[in-house]
Amino acid sequence: MRKQNLIFVVLLLFTFFSCKKEDNELPEKAKKGMLISNEGGFNKNNGSVSFFNTDSLEVINDYFKIVNKRPLGDVVQSVSVHNNKAYIVVNNSQKVEVVDIETFNSIATITGVSYPRYFLGIDNNKGYLTNGNMKGNVYVIDLNTYKITDSITVGNGPEYLLKTGDYVYVANSGGWIFDSTVSVIDVNTNKVTNTIKVGDCPVDMVVDKDNNVWVLCKGRVEYDWNTFSIINETPSKIVKINTLTKKVDKEILIGEVGDYYNPYRIAIGKDLGTIYFTENGGVYSFNINADENSISKIISKNFYGLEVNPADGNIYGLFAPGFDVQGYLFRYNDKGALIDSFEVGIGPNGGVFIE
Repeated sequence: MRKQNLIFVVLLLFTFFSCKKEDNELPEKAKKGMLISNEGGFNKNNGSVSFFNTDSLEVINDYFKIVNKRPLGDVVQSVSVHNNKAYIVVNNSQKVEVVDIETFNSIATITGVSYPRYFLGIDNNKGYLTNGNMKGNVYVIDLNTYKITDSITVGNGPEYLLKTGDYVYVANSGGWIFDSTVSVIDVNTNKVTNTIKVGDCPVDMVVDKDNNVWVLCKGRVEYDWNTFSIINETPSKIVKINTLTKKVDKEILIGEVGDYYNPYRIAIGKDLGTIYFTENGGVYSFNINADENSISKIISKNFYGLEVNPADGNIYGLFAPGFDVQGYLFRYNDKGALIDSFEVGIGPNGGVFIE
């Protein structure tokens, strides 16, 4: 009888441990999926990166901490991938963590920055990093030594940046003050060649199938902090920059004065011809060849982050119910039908897809 009971217990334990996925269980390498930047709580030192495997539909939260046995830092602003390395920008900790994309082991830490926002790999030897909450610059990073080698002066509060051809476009959001420009940098010379006037407070950008740049301008809001009221507001818009002429050739109004909402996320569809953006109460879309009358609301939920998987066109909405509780990833098809959802880290704001 004792022998039978022992066999039963052994079989039960084997079944339990075979089916249970441990919190710190890691894949052999980060395969196809999405790295998600989770801001965490301000001054809480609990910013993190989640890895979502698009094949197995498993999520690994606190990926960096699990692998490297130390916290990632305070306010994870963004994550990008370049040449099999992930660059994790940790804003309030004033650093960029560089990790091997397959193992997530730490390789280096870029320091000497005051208010880092977004990193972009340029070639095998060079990367750009936006920095500054008021007067802004783009740091040139040596990707062999992970040291700052140069600084390019741009507008106030530079945020997202992207590359098309030999030029990098930098959205100057204004940061803690105001701006309404996009700086254009020649990557061969590290010099600003154009400063393009767009809408107020540009924060995010995408490139379409014609290599034109679409800029999300959230609009300007000024507060009277004595009465806690808005004293000035400008409309939000999406602006198209023709990359051949380096001039604006289209504007689409997406928000009005008085709506008290400032959208800050834009994404491009798999076809590179459909624009998605967050606006008051949900996610909207339109075709790049249409006008503002073609804008349609496809998802009725507010998101803190918005991405589109270039492999299948699915929309990824990142929901942050607060900055002291876990956030969520919601997946939708390209028409806005909900597929599934998953728990991620605190304050998820964006991410990058890897193959």
